[in-house]
Amino acid sequence: MSIFALSRVKSPWILHYDTGGCNGCDIEILAVLTPRYDVERFGMINRGNPKQADVFLVTGPVTKRCRERLINLYLQVPEPKVVVAVGSCAK
Repeated sequence: MSIFALSRVKSPWILHYDTGGCNGCDIEILAVLTPRYDVERFGMINRGNPKQADVFLVTGPVTKRCRERLINLYLQVPEPKVVVAVGSCAK
């Protein structure tokens, strides 16, 4: 079994990092954890530790000031990993 197939055996765990901005995207992302949408019932968990995450979710503008921290977090997320930029300011 390949590493990619092993990573899909469990539900994805998410590391959410906000680089700044208006926090509109953060409110929408955190809303899916509320009882109305409740993605945790499918096993998706918002983790605070990058070593336990499968998906690296970035909101806000990526600036020179946060670049080094984002790279550091990205390198800590184990392979295979997915990076998702959310919102119009996360380019």
